[in-house]
Amino acid sequence: MIDKNISILIPDGEAPVLMIVLNCLSEVKGIKIHVMSDDNEIPMKHSKKVHKFSYYPKSDNEADFINNINKEVEKHNIDLIMPIFEDAIRIILKNKDLISSIDKLALLPSYNDFNTANNKGLLNKHLEANNLPFPKTQMIDKGTSLDTKNVDYPVLVKPAEGIGGGSGIYVFREENALTEFLNSDKFDCTYLIQDYVEGYDIDCSVLCKHGEILAYTIQKPNMFANSKFAPQLAVDFIKDDILFEDVEKLMKTLNWSGVAHLDMRYDENSKEYKVIEVNPRFWGSVEASLFAGVNFPYLYAVASLNYDFDLPKYKFIKFMLLKGLVKSIKSDKSYLLKLKFIFKNTPIKYMLNDPKPTLYRFSRFFMRKIKS
Repeated sequence: MIDKNISILIPDGEAPVLMIVLNCLSEVKGIKIHVMSDDNEIPMKHSKKVHKFSYYPKSDNEADFINNINKEVEKHNIDLIMPIFEDAIRIILKNKDLISSIDKLALLPSYNDFNTANNKGLLNKHLEANNLPFPKTQMIDKGTSLDTKNVDYPVLVKPAEGIGGGSGIYVFREENALTEFLNSDKFDCTYLIQDYVEGYDIDCSVLCKHGEILAYTIQKPNMFANSKFAPQLAVDFIKDDILFEDVEKLMKTLNWSGVAHLDMRYDENSKEYKVIEVNPRFWGSVEASLFAGVNFPYLYAVASLNYDFDLPKYKFIKFMLLKGLVKSIKSDKSYLLKLKFIFKNTPIKYMLNDPKPTLYRFSRFFMRKIKS
């Protein structure tokens, strides 16, 4: 789609999704990927997919981060600045006036819309105002009392701004257990207390421009790590027009630009999909969408550079992350013989084709074990 060689700067190379974004971008010839990071020890600095790695020590001054971006853009004649995770996106949106080449910034939402999507409390207010389904929710801060009259058990309790990976999420089925939690040291930030939705998880990944969805996939998790709140390890790609209509409306009301991943849940009692949260950045299963036929990082670059493309179709496949493959092999050794599935439905080929980051990661782990 892009008719020339381009250079992309990822300014937040310390982000946990860097590897999978690089894997997706590496599928397209003619892209030089520059990675900037405040961590000089990230394994992906050794990847053959990275054209140039630059280290800048972490600073509490947000202007320093922007200045470092400006230096990299000028020094390497960067075509596109593509932040991939929340912290960098927030800082860039907050300090856009300091970016020298604002025309080279990837598609992003407004600062207010980003905060609305990223903060679960603000998101729920937005969903209610726009008549979109979501679980009944209360916000509660340390030291404030809970309105128990509006609590129907069981309830889900989670931080208003996510820690990630399912951390800090609890289910309480009766008032005494919830009260004990609220009086404990675990209650250390603003929390959401939300009706627990009986049903199943389903996700939608999107790329948007001014509220219009340019690309999407819908996937249903079928395997999780240690708990049902932990990251998904395997998914089935499906079609669901009703869910898509809700997602389309939400993205329009947010006037969203850029990528996002929506966690949703089907409510078996009300027979509707409810929006649980919006991740306003790249997500852990972005490789899965690539295997299904939608390369979100590349299409993000294409759209940001003002190239047009048709809404891509995706395949209804099963996809398994490497941790899911390991878990499957542990429970069923016959998975070792399913070589066609492993190479076509897992990202193992990237590890084999680019082994240096993995070897570096294992060597660091081994050295820590020796020293401990």
